[in-house]
Amino acid sequence: MSIPDHIVAPDIGLFLTVGLVLLAGAAGGWVMRRLHMPAITGNILIGILLGPSALKLLSGEADIQAVRPLSVLAMGLISARIGAHLSYRRIHNALRRITGIALMEVLCSVVLVLAVCRLLHASWPTAILLAAISAATAPATSLALVREGRARGPFVKTLLSVVALDNMLCISLFALARILVANFYEEGGVLPHVDVALLNAGLQLGGALVIGVVIGKVTERFVRNPWLHDFSTVLVAILFCTGLSEYLGLSPLLTNMFFGVCLGNAPGVAQKSLDSLKPLEPLLYIAFFTLAGASFHMQALMSAGVLCAGYIVARAVAKGLGASLGGIMTRSSQRLWSNVSLALIPQAGVAIGLVVLLDGDARIPDAVSQAVGAVVLAAVAINEIIGPFFTRLALGRAREINLDRPRLIDFLHEEFILTDLKARDKWDAIRQLTAFLVRVHGIRSQEAEPIYDSIVEREQSLSTAIGHGVAIPHGRISDGAAIRGVLGISRDGVDFGAPDGTPVHILMLIVTPDRHEEQHLKVMAGLATMVSDEVRRARLITAADANEAWEVIEDGDLDDYNYFLEVEET
Repeated sequence: MSIPDHIVAPDIGLFLTVGLVLLAGAAGGWVMRRLHMPAITGNILIGILLGPSALKLLSGEADIQAVRPLSVLAMGLISARIGAHLSYRRIHNALRRITGIALMEVLCSVVLVLAVCRLLHASWPTAILLAAISAATAPATSLALVREGRARGPFVKTLLSVVALDNMLCISLFALARILVANFYEEGGVLPHVDVALLNAGLQLGGALVIGVVIGKVTERFVRNPWLHDFSTVLVAILFCTGLSEYLGLSPLLTNMFFGVCLGNAPGVAQKSLDSLKPLEPLLYIAFFTLAGASFHMQALMSAGVLCAGYIVARAVAKGLGASLGGIMTRSSQRLWSNVSLALIPQAGVAIGLVVLLDGDARIPDAVSQAVGAVVLAAVAINEIIGPFFTRLALGRAREINLDRPRLIDFLHEEFILTDLKARDKWDAIRQLTAFLVRVHGIRSQEAEPIYDSIVEREQSLSTAIGHGVAIPHGRISDGAAIRGVLGISRDGVDFGAPDGTPVHILMLIVTPDRHEEQHLKVMAGLATMVSDEVRRARLITAADANEAWEVIEDGDLDDYNYFLEVEET
């Protein structure tokens, strides 16, 4: 039942509108958390309640546009944080797995959703836009569940990287789809030349890449200056990325994502500069998701109810099938691909942002924009209710919950393992492992030589080989936050002058700051205990890749060699 016109609130002004959106959205999120459901769902439901489908407190175009800058800023921040997860140091030895899973689940989503939408008699423009948007997965939801479960490991890294990559692919596909649909209507219903659309999409992609990288490089230099505030610097950079993109007709989402990728791969403090915006995130997210709900049109949903159901089912099936196929094709661990296929149902942030962008495109008829928006927003609400349960299940099945805590040997993770090390002698092995350590730990290149000299000096005084094919070369640095290390596996073996005369196959290189002497002794003892098991040594030497080596290390009684530290020990 609709509310009489005389009850509808008049234009309440900019500041009151912003305050209403933030307060009501926060209340809706609080209620959902009390019900052990995602706060995002509460924001969306409150937005629907405030919008034209219910109370109509946010019913006018002026009301919606008043809060739009907050929504656009939030989308820029989400995109930047998505891009930051594509840090080469974290995913360098998992690129094949991540790209394979992401490409296949995106491909399956687009194809299956397009086919189902056409079978349900959706027009080609509507089906194409829905297919492109279906590729997106909710980054905010995935991150929130990972943090809530204190999860860490190859599965978490794979999930977040796949989410980042499929959102990047989704934004690119949406840019192409929007150009195709806009040209379709501008040409009076004639299918456009695909090559022209591809060229325009390529220009959008290239323009966003250039702006994002340039602003990222400038920001990287600024955040290294101790006189400048990281929060202000990064916020202004995101505003510039967003503003320049809108001015030039590019995608603000892509530009901010490339900006995030640039910072995520920067050395030192610049890599963590995006964390300075964390205090602002809750308000921006509340405004973003509440405004998205307020844009919901119940009338359009009622006319597309069957299409919405088909979209939800087709997308869920395609995501699971595509992730499984990608994992199998790249010969990934079944523990990883089988659980990633469960964790890709949530859909919010990017999908809603694309709906907002579509709603503001005057080239596309309102009927198409509203139909696509209604289907996507309804699907988001449903997926944000059921999706987190599957993601939590996946985290539990992957056995990575409660692993994001300080441990005795805190560097035994997949990204710090180098398999199939080939070295002429032990000095070459140390040189290669030192270079690997500097690269994956983000250490400044100027420190590489002093670290190498320290390790060589220790090795020249006495061989660090401990027998049974194991060596633990180690060195010292004057300062540092923690002990850092890498694990190298040589299948051919390296002559280290071991006491038992056997070649070394397992090399664990560590570098210890001077103030961590006591911790150094515990780490050395823990490493020696870990490789004291003959079966574990054999499995490590024959591990096919870094992920399999990590699973060998984790498969055992960790309390014996890699226990969790108490707060005072960290």
